[in-house]
Amino acid sequence: MKDCIMVFPLAWRNLRRNRRRTLLTLTTVIVGCGMIIFNNALFYGATVAMVEDAVSLNAGHLQIFDKGFHESKSLDYSFIPDPALLSSLDNLKQKGIIRGYTPRIEAPCMVSSGGATEGAIAQSIDAHTADAVISIHKNILPGGTLFNGSGDESVMLGATLAENIGVVVGQSVNVVSQALDGTIAAGRFKICALVKTGNPVFDATIILLPHTLAKETFAMQDTISSIVVRLAKGVDADEAAGHISRSTGSLEIARWEKLIPEIVQFVVLDRVAGYIFSFILFVVVAFTVLNTIQMSVFERTKEFGVLLALGTSRRQVFQMVMAESLLITAIGVAAGTVLGLGVSAFVERHPFDYSRFAAEFAVWGVYTTVYPAVATLQNVVVTAALICTLCGFFSLLPAHRAMNLAPVDAMRQ
Repeated sequence: MKDCIMVFPLAWRNLRRNRRRTLLTLTTVIVGCGMIIFNNALFYGATVAMVEDAVSLNAGHLQIFDKGFHESKSLDYSFIPDPALLSSLDNLKQKGIIRGYTPRIEAPCMVSSGGATEGAIAQSIDAHTADAVISIHKNILPGGTLFNGSGDESVMLGATLAENIGVVVGQSVNVVSQALDGTIAAGRFKICALVKTGNPVFDATIILLPHTLAKETFAMQDTISSIVVRLAKGVDADEAAGHISRSTGSLEIARWEKLIPEIVQFVVLDRVAGYIFSFILFVVVAFTVLNTIQMSVFERTKEFGVLLALGTSRRQVFQMVMAESLLITAIGVAAGTVLGLGVSAFVERHPFDYSRFAAEFAVWGVYTTVYPAVATLQNVVVTAALICTLCGFFSLLPAHRAMNLAPVDAMRQ
């Protein structure tokens, strides 16, 4: 305690002796710490936005289906949902664990008009439950309308699919597939809207039908292909899947990572890029502190020699140099944290919007165009701890040099 009472005032005095160098070092630590926190918040916010946009479009966070359905997309793997499963999902919804769930019928089909024919995926939309889970049916182009009701026999087509077969809103298309009972499922349906999601796969293959119409067309009765589940904000997918699995029996529960693996790749690349940028900033901050303390020791070699000659212990000299590093780092991290959180909060409220580049982003398979910054407690704690640790470690060399000076040789310099 005695040493601390003596060492820290001396360390503070030494920092004030060369204010320009101290201010430059402090500025580097403050800006570096702030940039790291903001960088991590921006990359994390981009990841959250990317995942949320992907799952809200059509996949959901979880899907429940019969084993084998995900690979084949065949009606042969349909199932009748158990009342216990539906009751469990309703219970989780009441508890706020899931936002909602919706049944889905999905089957490959052929869509034609005139002489043009294209392969497509027919997917049902339950008007009563889909709005809380997915948004694909809301991405309609001007001139289109949503389904009218349970007796509606109109369909929505992906914009690219409609272009490929040469149809527009108001015209009719022929849909041919295989029903659940093995018979031919066929119908002629009027187009009520064209959907454009920005996802080229969906836009070129999707045909959306009201759920009741899909049940009738594919002779499904009470059978469905899957149940799509949307989680509440902040709920862990594994936790929710654990609750649901108690009522699924032999059914499979697939997380969004399996349903949309391309997004996982973007998330990994996003995180790696963030780590690399943060690492560079960490090194810059640490070497700046090292340079400051090193130069301070070189300039005060004679002073340290006098202190050692007057009886100051080597341990106290070591502590004094480390205290200077600690003071610069502590002040810089505190101010940098405020700076980083402030910028992150601003960008969270006013996110970067690249909507005008949506077409260019879509070429690379990226459909998220709004990027907020979301700062977390983990981000702040880890950043502060790493900066303090690195600066402390890099200060050991000049502190060790000052401690091992020979008093006579040092005073001659």
